[in-house]
Amino acid sequence: RRIDVQWGKFSVLEPELQCMKELCKYPKWKYFLNLTGQEYPLKTNFELVKILTAYDGANDIECKIQSADNSRWNNSVPPHGIQGVKGSVHIAVNRDFVDYVLHNNISKSFMLWSKNTIVPDETYFASLQCNPQLGIRGSYKGKSVDTKPYLTRYKQWEDEGPCAGRFVRRVCILSTGDLPRLGKAKELFANKFYLDEDRIVVGCLEEQLFNNTRDEYMGIKTFNADYYTSLDFVKNKVI
Repeated sequence: RRIDVQWGKFSVLEPELQCMKELCKYPKWKYFLNLTGQEYPLKTNFELVKILTAYDGANDIECKIQSADNSRWNNSVPPHGIQGVKGSVHIAVNRDFVDYVLHNNISKSFMLWSKNTIVPDETYFASLQCNPQLGIRGSYKGKSVDTKPYLTRYKQWEDEGPCAGRFVRRVCILSTGDLPRLGKAKELFANKFYLDEDRIVVGCLEEQLFNNTRDEYMGIKTFNADYYTSLDFVKNKVI
């Protein structure tokens, strides 16, 4: 079904929830990853499987506890003792997390609360991830107030570094000049690209992805996932 998505509204979350419902009809999957139409993979399918296997059930969700802004929540208190957390709608989560979102009564109550907040897509998943007392498998139980590195998405913010393209709403529209950083990035996917402004950058990433996939198939390229196994949110996950 079609959803009229409006920035800053709960409608941004609705397509994600609908996709989760559809995916749950199928038995053979372990992780849910959501994408937009302005993103491109930085890893091959083989590498993605290796990384998610290294996560071992951990959820990769951005959490910024200190950046939580009560004014976004109209100064209301989240239910069930949940601490509101700011994060991102871009996630990589295990099947148990999806099941909790769709079927748990606490999750449903928190969802109703979030409908009356501003930009709920930056609060909903992050808050479930960083409230370990909820007992969601793969959620974060560590002490860091900012889960970095957060690797679901490569996104260059205006105050975080260079941008060869231009900034739109503080997010870098990636361009050809950003390729050296993209080629070395640890993240799974990159956001965001405007093809009407620069198609070359995506073409180069596509060629790199093709070459890496070919070399993996031929056995001349390997991938070491030790870096991902050592991540804080992987070592400090709820089991």
